[in-house]
Amino acid sequence: MKKCILLSCILLCSVVVFGQNTKNSNQAVLSPYPLPKVDKRIELLSIVFRLAGNFEYNDDVYRSYVSDIHNHFDKYKDHPLIAFATEMRDKNGVSFDAVMCMAIYLSQPPSLDQVVPFSSKIPERRWGQDNANKFAGLLRQFYADAKCAEFFQAHEGLYKTAQERFMPVYEALDISWYRQYYGVDPEGSRNIIIGLGLGGGNYGTKVEYPDGKEDTYAIMGTWSIDSTNKPVYTVDNNLPTIIHEFNHSYVNHLIAKHEKDFESSGTKLFDLVKEGMGNQHYTSWQIMMNESLVRASVIRYLLKHNPDGKAARYQLISDFGRGFFWMKGLVESLGVYEKNRAKYPTLESYLPVLADFYNKVAKESGSMFDIKE
Repeated sequence: MKKCILLSCILLCSVVVFGQNTKNSNQAVLSPYPLPKVDKRIELLSIVFRLAGNFEYNDDVYRSYVSDIHNHFDKYKDHPLIAFATEMRDKNGVSFDAVMCMAIYLSQPPSLDQVVPFSSKIPERRWGQDNANKFAGLLRQFYADAKCAEFFQAHEGLYKTAQERFMPVYEALDISWYRQYYGVDPEGSRNIIIGLGLGGGNYGTKVEYPDGKEDTYAIMGTWSIDSTNKPVYTVDNNLPTIIHEFNHSYVNHLIAKHEKDFESSGTKLFDLVKEGMGNQHYTSWQIMMNESLVRASVIRYLLKHNPDGKAARYQLISDFGRGFFWMKGLVESLGVYEKNRAKYPTLESYLPVLADFYNKVAKESGSMFDIKE
């Protein structure tokens, strides 16, 4: 199998990907949307689960900031909230995006009230209604006991610097592309959040309101620091990640809604690449399929906005190396979708074609990786 993957990768590297030269008119479109910011809810929840020992929230890339966190908060490791957060991780698997879902379903501190009533699925199914309510109550207590407001106030200057340094990335994002590409534009806000304690962790999630409105979030980690000990954000390094995380808000619910159409092929493909996907914490075929469509859509964005095709080619090779060996075909299929929008006005209307594509890939995958001597 390794020989086949290596051969396919060599062949893939010879593929030339072409993009369209499209003028970026995002400046006029971006103005109604909030500027990128550091969000105290994100910082607070990342600190709590850092103290609880979640490895994904214990990145120490930004060492001086992480040191400040430990200097201020380590004395509160025995707080009931931290014990409960640890229990939620160990018993219910509350980790990664489940933590960030809780953060955005709460109002800003110190109130930390529910913005939508908790349920078995809100803020995220791994919490459960009773546990979510208990956690929110303990979090309000922790915010006061641990003097969190003092910590945030002491770092306001740093937060302002991070926000200013992120602006070139924000200005490069063509937010109008989402409406054009997906054929829908959910009513609500789009929010770019800078997480200073997240390291390389990035999350795409959303708040869904009873009236159908949605607030979407691209939560960006901080993984580059300069010689002055300040965070660094660049278009080349950060823009693809923003595109990726916002895509999750448009993609995840589609795969969930049409799960039966993708289950057979998704299960078979996941079985082939399970180990590699697991190393990336993609632990189910559903997560893999979400990531696959999100990543392919990032490449479609890059093709449209980078006429030389280099960025798209780099992303394609990267995704192939991550185990998405069907990525080239998926990207090309989405190109057919983009060229036939009269027939397929939304990405959801094109899902039956994608289901057929995956069925074909799954059927051919057996012989594709069957090495005969």
